[in-house]
Amino acid sequence: MRKIALPGALLASVLFALPAFADPVKVAVGYVTASDFTPMFFAKEKGIFLKHDLDVDLKRIPIIVNIPPALISGDLQIGAATMPVLLQSADAGLDMRLVSSAARQTREHSKIALMVRAGLKVEKPEDLKGKKIGVAGFNSFMDVFLRKWLRVKGLNDTDVTRVEAIFPQMPDLLKAGTVDAVTITDPMRSIALKQGVGYVFAEYAAELLPDLLAVGYISTGDWATKNPVAIKNFRASLDEGADYMRAHTDEIAAVETKYLGFTSPTMSELSTVIKPGDLDPYIAMGKELGLYKSALDPEKLIVK
Repeated sequence: MRKIALPGALLASVLFALPAFADPVKVAVGYVTASDFTPMFFAKEKGIFLKHDLDVDLKRIPIIVNIPPALISGDLQIGAATMPVLLQSADAGLDMRLVSSAARQTREHSKIALMVRAGLKVEKPEDLKGKKIGVAGFNSFMDVFLRKWLRVKGLNDTDVTRVEAIFPQMPDLLKAGTVDAVTITDPMRSIALKQGVGYVFAEYAAELLPDLLAVGYISTGDWATKNPVAIKNFRASLDEGADYMRAHTDEIAAVETKYLGFTSPTMSELSTVIKPGDLDPYIAMGKELGLYKSALDPEKLIVK
């Protein structure tokens, strides 16, 4: 068979015309110690992110309020956030966007609780007066809802002492008596109950709202504007990770232990869908508590 040699210019034009295969987009994602992010762990473990052209590096962050600064500095491109964290960042003039939901808190699947240490008798909200309560970050979702719940029960912020505490330490803080109560969620809630260091006094978030967006993922507005395809692929990866998780429940414990250090006996209501009005109750609650000074427009904060 006769070989045909192409002229250099023609060969270059043929190669230039071939489709280019871009490298996966590198994305550093920050998360905190909560089982709401397990679909993301599966997306990482099972190569789902790579399938969707994302090279994801997962970084565990001790306290969720530290995530916005990490996004601004470029250490992270996407980070877990409660809605108060997003809104306070926006109120402070930071250009943050909600790029995906992660998990919803419902009355039927309540995981968030106010847990009182064992041995301390609290029978009614008034018994909390003068007590020290550990919260996972000041002005975080669990803190804001606690403050609102106290008001509904006829108390005020100043009737208790709120201190910051990270989730993994909460059972030990209860056991040592360092705090009288904590705002806690799984897996730490189940661990504390199993250890007998505390008891659930109130499902306080579910008492306030029966269905709410508990936690999601945020990025800077600049990154979101420049990476719409990456955001779409991130959501698709989370959905696929959740589907895999539901179909392979026997693998959950090992994956959660790897990324969280613990495993949760309950599964969150997982969804990447952001519903209309999801930010409205947070904005109203924040204004009541004096957290926000500016007018916050949910439409400008959500990447659709």
